Amino acid sequence: MKNSIKLSDKQNEAVQYNNGALLVLASAGSGKTRVLTERIKRLVQLTKRKILAITFTNKAGEEMKERLGNDEKIKSQVFIGTFHSFCQNVLESRYKLIGLQKMPHIFEDDNDRIELIEQAINSIPYFLNKHKNLDAKGQRNFKYEVLNFISQVKRELLSKEELFDQTEDEDTVLLYYSYQEILQSQNAIDFDDLIMLTYNLFNNNPSVAEMYRRNFEFICIDEAQDLNNAQYQLLKSICGNENKNIMMVGDPNQSIFAFNGSNSDFMIKNFVNDYQAKTIELKENYRSSRQVLEAAEKIMTDSNDIVNLVIPGIFEIHKADNENQEAEYVSNKIIELINLKEHNDIEGEISFEKIAVLARNRYVFSQLESIFKEKNIPFYFKTTTGAIKYETDIMKIFDLAFRVRINPDDKLHWGRLLKVLKINTLNIKYLNELINNITNKIHRNVISLVLELVEDGSNFKLLVEKFKSSIEQLDYNSDDEKKMIIDEINELLIHWYQYAKKTEKKNLSQFKNSMALGQTNPNTQQNGVTLSTVHTMKGQEYDIVFIIGMDEGTFPDYRAVTAGGIELIQEKNNAYVAFTRSKRFLFVSYPKQRIMPWGDVKSRAVSRFLKAFNN
Repeated sequence: MKNSIKLSDKQNEAVQYNNGALLVLASAGSGKTRVLTERIKRLVQLTKRKILAITFTNKAGEEMKERLGNDEKIKSQVFIGTFHSFCQNVLESRYKLIGLQKMPHIFEDDNDRIELIEQAINSIPYFLNKHKNLDAKGQRNFKYEVLNFISQVKRELLSKEELFDQTEDEDTVLLYYSYQEILQSQNAIDFDDLIMLTYNLFNNNPSVAEMYRRNFEFICIDEAQDLNNAQYQLLKSICGNENKNIMMVGDPNQSIFAFNGSNSDFMIKNFVNDYQAKTIELKENYRSSRQVLEAAEKIMTDSNDIVNLVIPGIFEIHKADNENQEAEYVSNKIIELINLKEHNDIEGEISFEKIAVLARNRYVFSQLESIFKEKNIPFYFKTTTGAIKYETDIMKIFDLAFRVRINPDDKLHWGRLLKVLKINTLNIKYLNELINNITNKIHRNVISLVLELVEDGSNFKLLVEKFKSSIEQLDYNSDDEKKMIIDEINELLIHWYQYAKKTEKKNLSQFKNSMALGQTNPNTQQNGVTLSTVHTMKGQEYDIVFIIGMDEGTFPDYRAVTAGGIELIQEKNNAYVAFTRSKRFLFVSYPKQRIMPWGDVKSRAVSRFLKAFNN
């Protein structure tokens, strides 16, 4: 098949590769998505079987679908999604094989998981006494330590025997099992369970694994540097000893999720050794300007080949006296660029939407937010996708009632629903019993709406729009509150539309799980300058990028500086990822002084990652 898109020799070598394992080491801007999609187009012509294309974000999956186009053969033969969405797909049709009576519901919110951990703590006297003797901060830290331990156990796919080897405290293991029992009693799972359960399904049911092995002739993994142990072992369980037609694409220099157990060794060591993978390196950059690439090269040596670059670009480092002056510098520079309107290095008019400001952590933006508001610079925070975070009581009631409607075993959200409705009686067990105990007419209408929804969702849009009309006609004490409710209803309808257009056989439970996995988020561009942490910006690029807070202890984060080792390596990768989000102009800044949360003013040294620039 002749490629319609011009490829370099190295890119074409990867695209034309047929059977066997292939590792494509693709540095930033080297055209990895192009190579991946062009190879998939070619493989579709070679096989009548299916192709599994795994991405790490829903947005990357949508971009891949867009590049592959609307060809019906591709649509029918290629499964594109995240590891979690693939596992959801498997479990929805095979849950009985792992001893479940129905598809479990996903508890996606960390607040839900923390509450379940509290219940687990209360069930074990040792931990209950230990917890009571801690102050509020100590209790919070303890619960998050337990949460991290539980996630680690699931990512490592530890057996019962290995669990006890992981900790000297047997009570910690009991806490893990107590948490799991509470989840199961509510017909629920968390994100880590999705992969662990699918792995167990394949390992304990060889015939099922064999069926998927025959079904998918080729497997492609994007951003493979982000693989963790559970994901890699799941991949091996799908492939077995027979299928070695696996392509991994990634860049070790962009591995930044060690806190989730990811490690680029799974790609560059385990995969190569286990499957004798051929390696092709893509180092030429087709995205960024010369100045940006030369700056990134000082962060990560030998990360790109700086050749044939025709766009010079801009790179500047600014040292400010304090955070306020740093924010003034950024805002003034943005206004200057907007007033410039055009530049030879940037296609089209310079707009706020072509600008992003990045920081290592969310709190670094506080001064910038204030000054942006003061100077009327439009902005929005880029957030991770997932279920809607409702702010109004009306829609919180809808969300809680909806969760209970589709999962009657969900005691966690049932308790919260009764609390929001201020109903203290424990005799009420079901939604339809609530109606006569609710005096607020709007709250009754919300519960009625949820009860009237049919399982296949065929009346979802009609009933929700009818409910919205009733809200529009009500008199509220606050117009702002009324508007917030309507905005949240509209957001719900958008998620339903996104789900409905992608799904032939619809049901309410699947809709809720799809929302939890971020599969229903609309791909809409918001207005204004984008503010984002580095982790959230992974995989995105802007013409103009500012990186603020590049002082030691902020970027790199002080916790990584203290821990050293892999944590500090990941911080360096973070810096490289941040630099390479810029396509044309890159402005980096740091304050010489920073105000601590408790009020002290601390002197700050320049980040170790900027010392190579002799600033």
